[in-house]
Amino acid sequence: MSSPFTSLLVRTTLCALAFCCAKRLFPQTLVSSGGGTGNIPGGSASWSVGEGVIGTGTVSGGIITQGFQQPATLKLRLNLSAFLEGPYVTSTGLMNDALRSNGILPLSEPYSALGYAFEGGGGETTTAPVLAIIGNDAIVDWVVVELRGTGNTALVLESRSGLLQRDGDVVGMDGTSALAFDQPAGNYHVVVRHRNHLACMTLDPVAMNSAPVSVDLTDAATITFGTNARKNITGTFPALVLWAGDVTFNGQVKYAGGGNDRDPILVRIGGTVPTNTANGYYPEDVNLNGQVKYAGSANDRDPILVNIGGTVPTNTRTEQLP
Repeated sequence: MSSPFTSLLVRTTLCALAFCCAKRLFPQTLVSSGGGTGNIPGGSASWSVGEGVIGTGTVSGGIITQGFQQPATLKLRLNLSAFLEGPYVTSTGLMNDALRSNGILPLSEPYSALGYAFEGGGGETTTAPVLAIIGNDAIVDWVVVELRGTGNTALVLESRSGLLQRDGDVVGMDGTSALAFDQPAGNYHVVVRHRNHLACMTLDPVAMNSAPVSVDLTDAATITFGTNARKNITGTFPALVLWAGDVTFNGQVKYAGGGNDRDPILVRIGGTVPTNTANGYYPEDVNLNGQVKYAGSANDRDPILVNIGGTVPTNTRTEQLP
């Protein structure tokens, strides 16, 4: 029969071996459930390696003395491309980045303040160095990207803010990485939203796992849900873009009648002198040039009339989402 000392020695040896194996399998720093690193205080805790909690148990001085381990949760990564009609320039095939170059693009996502209810995301922020990037990767504006399931396509499983670059790439808060989601591997419909453009969604679900997957909403080969969910722009660089003019962010472009998208433009510039302008980061700035303009060239009112048909001002255009 083994003595208590022998049993203790065996248990201690096994624990030490388990910890050494853990160090070989997971060489990263142990992180406590409270966010601390290095030597974790004794007691019950959970620890993380990479992305996600991989164990729970008792730790003392950073050493695991009991518990279990499991693979870290892997994030789904999405390389998404989309164009907005408002800032799109057919002569270059890029969008303008006037909001950024004029220094009025906010460091924090604007959608929570607009009443959008995030699922899992929200409150994202970026940094001044990211907004200092110029060229094709310069940031145009903030967007929201949603993942929806295949059973109920009206249900948003997760949504996160992203940064839209001039060349159409949607990236994370560091200005370079793919967007990451915390859903399990599976098939998802992808939705992109903008604060004054109509949203659109992929018709077919996209198979997503830990490897980055690409979805290009600027490409006609990517079929979208509904009818005419994107606008076909012609010119030197033709493109499929999101419809501009949803100033009220209600999923509809409307020129006349109650709750239309034209009146807020007039109100923003003062409401009495139609030739006035207002500079700033406003939803009424349909072409995203940093200036709200009701009359004259490059105004923000005309795109609304054009996108509802151009002849019958009471027409409307509704975003194509379930």
